[in-house]
Amino acid sequence: MNQRKDYYEILGVSRNATPEEIKKAYRQLVKKWHPDRHQENKNIAEEKFKEIQEAYEVLSDPQKKALYDRFGFVPENGMPPPNQGGGRGGFEDLFEDLFGNFGNFGGTFSDIFDMFMGGGSTTSQRRQRTSKPPIKGEDKFFSISVDLKEVLNDIKKHIEYDRYVTCKACNGTGAKNGTSFTTCPRCNGSGTIKEEERTFFGVFVRNYQCPTCHGEGKIINERCNVCHGSGKNIVREKIDITIPAGVEDGYTFRIPNKGNDGKNGGSAGDLIIKVNVRRNPKFIRNGNNLETSIDIDYVQALLGSTVELELLNGKTTVKIPEGTNPGTVLVLKGHGLPDFRTGKYGDLYVKINVKFKKPGLREKRLLKEIAKLKKLGE
Repeated sequence: MNQRKDYYEILGVSRNATPEEIKKAYRQLVKKWHPDRHQENKNIAEEKFKEIQEAYEVLSDPQKKALYDRFGFVPENGMPPPNQGGGRGGFEDLFEDLFGNFGNFGGTFSDIFDMFMGGGSTTSQRRQRTSKPPIKGEDKFFSISVDLKEVLNDIKKHIEYDRYVTCKACNGTGAKNGTSFTTCPRCNGSGTIKEEERTFFGVFVRNYQCPTCHGEGKIINERCNVCHGSGKNIVREKIDITIPAGVEDGYTFRIPNKGNDGKNGGSAGDLIIKVNVRRNPKFIRNGNNLETSIDIDYVQALLGSTVELELLNGKTTVKIPEGTNPGTVLVLKGHGLPDFRTGKYGDLYVKINVKFKKPGLREKRLLKEIAKLKKLGE
C-alpha cells in the first residue's frame, strides 16, 4: 500500500466520519469509478478504483484505521515506526492498538489464539465461506375475538391478513429476472476478505465477510421491477379456520407455513392465532363451569317455586325448594361449557338472591296473622 495517501480525502469524508458514512461514500465511489463504466479511460479508472478500495480497506477496519489515524499510514509489517509510539510506546502501545478490544475480532479468546498460532480463520469465519443456510420465515400473528355463547360449539371464521411471499419474477434474488448480477469487485466473487497482519506473535490472518456484497460474492446490477429489489412481495391471504368448542380466553394455535416465506430456501413461518373470549354480563366463566344468579321473592323462597332461567343458548326452568335461604347455590349438571379437549360439559352454578321489599297493607295484615301463629310478638 502507498503509505502516504490521504484516505479520508480519497473517500471524500471527514476524519470524524462514522462507519456508516464511510461505507456510504465507498459504495458511491465504487459505482462511479467501476472500470466497466469507463471503457475510454479504463486504465485511469482502474487506478482510481484500486485507490478507493485501498482507502476503504483501511478506514473500514478498526485496527488499521487506528494505526492510520495515529501514524498517518499503515506499516507493512504491522509495527509502528521508531519514535512515533507516543508516551508509553513500544509493545504496550502496539498491543493496545491491535488487540485492545477482543470483541473487534467477533470471536472468543480461543478463536484469537488459533489465529495467532497459525490456525487461520475461526469456525465462524469458515462458515461464512460456505453457502448461506436456509432461514425459516417470520411467524405471523392474528387475533380474533368471539362471544362466550359462541364457545358452546365449534366456531368457523373467515380471516384475511397480509404476508410476504418470495417474488416469482426474480426467485427472491432481488435482481431483474433473477440474473442481473455483477461479480463483487472487492472480494472478486469469493464473498470473504482475507487480511494479514504482522505482529510480535507472527502473521495474523483474518477472514471476514465482504461488507460490499455481504458474503454473496455478487452485487445486484439491476433491481427487479416487481419487488424493487427486496426479493419479496406482499399478498393478501384468505383462509377459513375452525376454533374448537370450549376454547379458553387467550388460547393460541398455529397453522404451519402460513407466515412469511423463508430465505435461502427456508420454509415459511407459521400463522399464530390468538382467541379472545369476550366477557358475558350475566355469566362468569370458571374453567368449563359457569356461574350466574337469579332473583326470587321471599315468598317463593319460603314456599318453593319453579322459575325460568336464561342460558347462553336458550332458557330452562329451575325448581326452588321450600325454605331456600338467601345465597343458596343450585347446581345444574351439564349446563356449562364443553371441554375443548374431551368434549365433556361443565356445570352451571346458580346463586339464589332472595329479595325483600316493603309489604302493602293487605300483605302486612296477613304477615301479622302469621306472626301471631308463630308467636313472634309485635
